[in-house]
Formats: sequence, structure tokens, C-alpha cells
Amino acid sequence: MPSQHLRAVPARRRGVAMVRVSKERDGMISPENQRYAIEQYATRENIDIIEWIEGIDESGSRKKSAWWARLDTGIEHIESKRADVLLVWRIDRTARNRLRWAIATDRIETAGGYIESATEPNDRSPAGRFGRGMMAEHAAFMAESIGATWKETQERRVRHGLTPNGQHHYGYTYSREDGYQIDPVEGPILADMYRSYASGESAQSIATRLTNPDARPDENGVYARYARWNTPAVLRLLDSGFGAGLILFRGELHPGAHPPVITENDWTRFKAARAERRRRPRAERSPYAYSGLMECHCGAKMHGRTDHGDRRYACLQSKHYGVHPDASLSEKVVEAAVVEWLGALRDELNAEARNTPRRPRIVDDPASALSRRIASVNERLDSATAKFVDDLIPRDAYDRLRVRLEQERRDLEAELARASAQATVRPIAFVGDLVERWPTIPTDQKRQSMRMLVDRIRVQPKSAPQRVVIESPFRRT
Repeated sequence: MPSQHLRAVPARRRGVAMVRVSKERDGMISPENQRYAIEQYATRENIDIIEWIEGIDESGSRKKSAWWARLDTGIEHIESKRADVLLVWRIDRTARNRLRWAIATDRIETAGGYIESATEPNDRSPAGRFGRGMMAEHAAFMAESIGATWKETQERRVRHGLTPNGQHHYGYTYSREDGYQIDPVEGPILADMYRSYASGESAQSIATRLTNPDARPDENGVYARYARWNTPAVLRLLDSGFGAGLILFRGELHPGAHPPVITENDWTRFKAARAERRRRPRAERSPYAYSGLMECHCGAKMHGRTDHGDRRYACLQSKHYGVHPDASLSEKVVEAAVVEWLGALRDELNAEARNTPRRPRIVDDPASALSRRIASVNERLDSATAKFVDDLIPRDAYDRLRVRLEQERRDLEAELARASAQATVRPIAFVGDLVERWPTIPTDQKRQSMRMLVDRIRVQPKSAPQRVVIESPFRRT
């Protein structure tokens, strides 16, 4: 007769074990400690661990954390019946986000599985489930509290001109005693990157020039820092504004306490070039020196084209609609007019400098007018948004108006950036250098230099006394 004291051995179950460590917050909780506790629990509960899923230095609260994809993988094992339980060191290892926790729990329990903790009670009664819910809520509360504290710390650092995280920045060295200081090797390279881009060199060209062609990866396939560059890396570095003495924080630039590698005028010129190329990305790669500046007497833009090896600028209106017969002009004619205009501008500026001790100023300063127009567009956009919120205009009408106004604002901001950059130019030195070097200057640098000096190049009819008219804030023609 069998003994009444014998108990049935529970059937063995299959489990997926998950280990997560957020390095910046849980540095004392090692993955080895979590793994050991989970293994001991699995042995006691007759659970065979079929797979380990680890997330090292991954947040359990940030929405864009890589941890969520790993968690989904563990849940899919249970949904596909390859596993019965999800094993964690503690409940808050699963998710410190209320929505993620609720979704994970629902998916697992709907599939007939369960999340079990190696160090906490796993009571499946209503009271036990309530307790687990409280633990998850407490984990979310702690994550939000830590996040709020860290957010306040970052904001305080930025207010004092410090970086929010103390990370490495190209062009600088860092020490706790001296903070960020300009690196004697990288600093001048960073300054040259800004000035080269502002003078017309493309980000792709800068990346190619800085990349070490002899660089080789180590045994882990990793290249040395800054051995290789690409276009996005160059633009991210320059857009950050760190080399201009600024700190990029949550999409906005703030004054920094570190020394800049470039002047304020250099930064203004870079911003103008960046805004122009964002607005006309194809113009940066154009082989035509005056792309974006040419305008026909009918008011239409003139685009570059090549006829039998001869570069020309053609009026789009005439090309498509036959508005007038003189539809194109050779680049050689434009080039000759530009060279003559630059020489005359140099002579005029030199004469003005001899007659007055003051620095020559630009004839027209459109910055104030552009600022007013931007403010007007912002007011119209705010008004449209308020009407949409109040259900006074339908969604499709609001969307069309918003897209149009935002594009108009971007164009005006680009014009304002260019006007501000023009105000930084020292005309005598700048124009004199251009006149001397014009035949040897690369096309992209010619184009950028002309944008600093010229508003538009207008092509007149053949019957006009002057075929090419150059309109500039520095000299009336």
C-alpha cells in the first residue's frame, strides 16, 4: 500500500530566461548574479531553460529601448508553445513601463504562460496577482522618479553651459579639472570642416577627405575612432554646434562653457550654407556654378543644361510653354559678366575704403523685413492651428495650409540665414581674394561664394543694353 505522505513530482516545464541590466542605473546588479538566481529557481521548480535572452545596458523604461524587441522574442516562444514560462530575476526586469508590462502580461497569459520571478512570490491567486500589479506599478514609479531626477540634472548642467552627459566630442579633450579644451590636432580639423562646408565643399567630399584609406578593423571588426567618415557623420558633427561653443540639447542649441574652434561669423556662414542646401539639395551636387541664382527676364528660374559640350542656362517657362524665343544663355557669357562685375565691385569697395575710414556696409539689409515675414507666417500658422483645435476648419484644409506655411517659413528662414551670412562678409578682402583666384576655384566653391555676394543673376532680352544683370546687396548695377 503506497504511503499517504508521498507527493506527486510536478511535470517539468520549459522556460525562457531573461536577464536585463541598465548599466547607468543598476551597475551593482550584475548579469551573473541574475543568471545564478534564475538557474537556482529553475532547478527547484523543475524548469528546463531552453534559451537565455540578455539585454546589457538596455533600459526597461525608455520607449525606444532595444529591450522591447528582446522581450517580444521571449513572448513569441510562449505563444508558439516552445516554452511555458518567462523567467526573470525580478518582476521589474520585464518592463518598467506600464503599457509594456500590461501588453506583455496579457500576451503571455493569453497563450497559457506566466511570468515567474526568481526572487519574489509567484502566487497566482487574485491576491497574488494584485501584489504583482503593485510591484509593476512601483517599478514604473521608480523609473519615472529616476528619469525625472536625471532630466532635472541634465537641464541644470545645460543651464550652466555644460554638456548633459559628458560624452566625448570630436575636436576636444576632456578632464574633470579643466573640462573641455580644444584638441591641438582635432580642433583645427574641426574648424576647417566648418569653413570648408561654408565655402561650398560638400559633406561627402569632406568625409572622403578625412577618411583614412589605410584604416583596417581590429579582430572584432571595429575601426579606430574617426578613422572612417561618411556624410551623415559629418553633418551630425557640424549641426551639433559644439565646435561653435554651443550645446545641442533636445533639439535646441544652448550657449556652452567650452571654447569654440570657430568664430561667430563662421557659424553664421555655415548655417546659411546648411539652410540653402536643405532647401535645394540638388544644387549642392550641380556641375553648374550659378545654379539657384539664374533668373530669366520673364521671372522664371533658369536651370543648367549642356548642349554639345557647351554649358548653358535655360528658361523653364520658355522651354515648356514657348513664352519667348531667347530661352537660354551660354555659361561663358555669364562667367565673363561675373568676372567683370567682381572686378568692378573690388574697385568700388577699394575707392570707398580710401574715402571713408568706416567699413563698407551692404546697400540693403533685408534681415529685418525677413524676420517680420517669418513672424507673420508663425502668427498665421498659430491662428490656423487654433481654428483647427476649435473645429472651425476641417482636417484636410488645415493640413494643406500647414504644409504650405511651414514650407514658406523654411524658405524665409533660409533667406534670413543667407542675409545674416552676407552681413558677416568683409567685402574688400573677400572680393579681392575671389578676383585673384576665380579661374582656379572649384565649381561648388564658386557657387557658394556667389550666394554670399549675390541675390540673383538676371538675364535680360537680347535687345537690352546689358544682357546679364547681377543684383547684390553690396553694389547696385
